[in-house]
Amino acid sequence: MEATTGSRRTDTCDVVVVGAGIVGAAVAVRIARFGMQVAVLDAQKVAGGATGRSAGMVVAGLPGHYRRAVKAFGREQARTLWALTIEGRERLAESANRVGVTLERVGSLAVAVTEEEVETLRASAELLREDGFDAWFGTTDPLGRGFLATLRQPDDGVVDVAELTRALLSSAPIAVHTDTEVYELEPTGEGVRVWAQGRNVRCGRVVLTVDGYASLLDPALSQWVTPGRALIVTTEPLAGAGFPIPCYANYGHKYACPLPDGRWALGAWWRPRPGAAPIEPDQSLREGLGRFITRYFPEVRGRIAGRRSGVMGFTSDGIPVVGRLPPPSPVVFALGFGGWGLSWAFVAAERLVEWILQDTDPGILSVERLTGNR
Repeated sequence: MEATTGSRRTDTCDVVVVGAGIVGAAVAVRIARFGMQVAVLDAQKVAGGATGRSAGMVVAGLPGHYRRAVKAFGREQARTLWALTIEGRERLAESANRVGVTLERVGSLAVAVTEEEVETLRASAELLREDGFDAWFGTTDPLGRGFLATLRQPDDGVVDVAELTRALLSSAPIAVHTDTEVYELEPTGEGVRVWAQGRNVRCGRVVLTVDGYASLLDPALSQWVTPGRALIVTTEPLAGAGFPIPCYANYGHKYACPLPDGRWALGAWWRPRPGAAPIEPDQSLREGLGRFITRYFPEVRGRIAGRRSGVMGFTSDGIPVVGRLPPPSPVVFALGFGGWGLSWAFVAAERLVEWILQDTDPGILSVERLTGNR
C-alpha cells in the first residue's frame, strides 16, 4: 500500500530489512515464506557493500584456525561453532541450488607463512579429525608458491555471492529499494516508521543487516559491533590455470581466490583489537596485501584491474550476534559477520526469523552471550 505526499512516498509493510547484502536477502526470503510483506532498503545497490567485496569463499570454521578456537571457547563450544558454520555452508549450498546459482566445491586451503602458523595448522588438523571433521594437513605446498604448510577442507567452495544475493531477492515477493539510505528509525505505537531517502515506510518490525554501519543507525549497537576494514583487488583475466583452490593465510586475514571468469581476487581485512597500538587501517591493508602479492602471487603485479575497500562488522569474540535494540523494541538485528560471513549468513538468518516470528531461542548467536546473561 502506497501514498505520496509532496516528493516523499509513504509505504506500509509488515517488515523492513535494512541492508541488501547476502544476510539481508536470506532474512527477507525467509520472512516472505511466512506470507508477510517485506521491503528491503539499501543505501547502495544490491550486494553493494561487504557482500560485493567478498571473493565468494564459503569456508567452514573461524579465522585463526581450530586450535585458537579451542583455546578461546573451550573444546565443546569450539566444536559446536565449527559445526554451525558447516551447517551454514550447506544452507547456502541448498539456497544457491534452489535459485540456480553454482557453488563450486573446490575445497579451501589454509596456508602457513610462518613457522608458528605451521604448528597451529598441524595442531588444528589433529583436533579437527579427533572431533569428527574432515581436514588434511601437509608440509608441502600443492599451489607451488612457497607456503610452508597447508590444511585443506575439501567441502568448502566458491560462489558468486552478488549473483546469489540478486537471485534470492528475485525468488520471492520482496520489494527492493536501492539507493535508499535510511536516516532514522522512529518507534511508533504500532511499530516503526523508517525515514529514508525519498520515502518513509511504516512497518511492524525492522531488521538491521548492515554489519559495520550499524552504529550509524543507532549508537547503542556500538557496544556489540565494531567496524573494521577490508580491501579486495581483482585482476584482469589471467591466462593459464593459475591456482585451482582458494587459499587464506596469516590466520585468515589474507586470501587469494580464482574467479570463474579467469580473474583472481586477492584481499585482506583488519579487525580492531582492544588495547592495540593505533594504526591507519587502509594504509596497513594496502601495504600488507602488497607484500603478500609480491611474495606469493608476483604475476598479479601490473595486472590489477579493480580495487574496493570498505567497512565490516566485528563482535568482540568474532561470532555474529542476533538481538534486539533496548528497551524491548521492534528493531532487531543480525550483525558482526566479520571476514568469514558466508558460512554464517543462512544460520543467522534462520535463527533470527524463528526467534522473532516463533519465539525460539537463537542459542549461541544471541547477543546475550556478550552481556553476561547467557
